[in-house]
Amino acid sequence: MAMMMKLNGSVGIGGNNIRPDVVAVQTLLAQRGQRPGAADGICGPKTIGAIRAFQATFLRMPDGLISVNGPTWQRLTGSGGGAGVGGALGPAGSGLGPLGPVGSGLGKLPGAQVPLPPKDGNMTTPVARPPANTFNVGLKAVSNQMMKSMFGMPRDSFTQDCQPMNNAALKRNVVTDNVGSFKATGLRPAVASLKQVYGEIAGALPQLAPRIGTAGMLCCRLQRRSKTAVSNHSWGTAIDLTINGVLDKYGDGKVQYGLTLIAPIFNRHGWYWGAAFGTEDGMHFEASVELANKIKAQLS
Repeated sequence: MAMMMKLNGSVGIGGNNIRPDVVAVQTLLAQRGQRPGAADGICGPKTIGAIRAFQATFLRMPDGLISVNGPTWQRLTGSGGGAGVGGALGPAGSGLGPLGPVGSGLGKLPGAQVPLPPKDGNMTTPVARPPANTFNVGLKAVSNQMMKSMFGMPRDSFTQDCQPMNNAALKRNVVTDNVGSFKATGLRPAVASLKQVYGEIAGALPQLAPRIGTAGMLCCRLQRRSKTAVSNHSWGTAIDLTINGVLDKYGDGKVQYGLTLIAPIFNRHGWYWGAAFGTEDGMHFEASVELANKIKAQLS
């Protein structure tokens, strides 16, 4: 059945995204064990994330785009005898192993230039922040007022330094647990969600998953450069990530390439990516409005 399918236009980031083509891609991705969402013909973040996850199994740098008769389409349909797959190695010491050739590039989205993946395959290489319409789709960022109303204040006073939580009701819901390659301390439902996210990353991006670390989750403090706004880290519902121990540079409008690969997976689980903030914060993922409501419902 797959061999009879035909792609009339490209699908994915910067693609033509004709509805029947998108349905075909979504159907094939699901058959290959990916999670593109419903086969509805809409190329949203779930579908793009599934394309990248599938490409990560044979391409050095997944680009989220399936071209007509290109290597990703051939792999997806089982045609071409695995055309486009070579024996190129990842960067020395990267642990990426034998991987396929560099992808075709991300091309353009309306009104925005999408960055090409780094040529060296280094997951910490800064690339331009993706266009706003390609991530956090359907998610809303929480406000301080919402967090205070929903969870209460985690402590009675804040500075720019991390201080302990002293809200007894919240403290009894705080746990420290292994999240794959790192430990995290936060509200129990938030940490449980992170474990699900990491499990999906490990399955889709096994070369990248063990390189993910954290610079902290629960940290009761004010937001950077603010004297009044409380950081969402204070509630144990936000986390800062590292790749190979390296933090993404704050506020430079660029993000580590590896973060662009895992962001769609975080989004699928309701985590809002800080790359969308006015001052870019690519290392940062926090519970969206939708996830915060789920976390609240699971507190004891």
